[in-house]
Amino acid sequence: MSDDKPAGRVTINAAFLQEIKADHQQLKELLERLRAWSAQPQAMPNHNREFTETLGALRDQLAFHFSLEEAYGYFEDAIESSPRLDNQAHALRAQHAELFVLARDLADSANQRDLEQLTQCEALAAQFQVFDKALKAHESAELNLILVALEEDLGVGD
Repeated sequence: MSDDKPAGRVTINAAFLQEIKADHQQLKELLERLRAWSAQPQAMPNHNREFTETLGALRDQLAFHFSLEEAYGYFEDAIESSPRLDNQAHALRAQHAELFVLARDLADSANQRDLEQLTQCEALAAQFQVFDKALKAHESAELNLILVALEEDLGVGD
């Protein structure tokens, strides 16, 4: 049986790139708003409804973001070009569920807290910052995995 795809090549789907670009932009905008509010929790009581709604939107956008990554299988192409990256890719994929649970818990926590009280705002801001740090580390590791796979595919250093 003939395989038209050259062995060890990463392919890029243009429709996926457009969709993931729009998704990343929406995710970035939500995170920027939440980062600004969490950096100044004393202002959160004035924006508690917006903050709560934005956390809900983040939860939903993150679910979409992870489903896009998994449905379009960009990891599979990276793994095909470099099977030694398989364990790292599986670990990163497993983090999607963990990060989604954190985002869901943040949104639920915001709905249950009295965000008129500064102490509640500070606690929620700290909870968001822990989540944000974990998400940044995850996204950085995903990018690194893709770059390593591309380097190996393109033969950098040959």
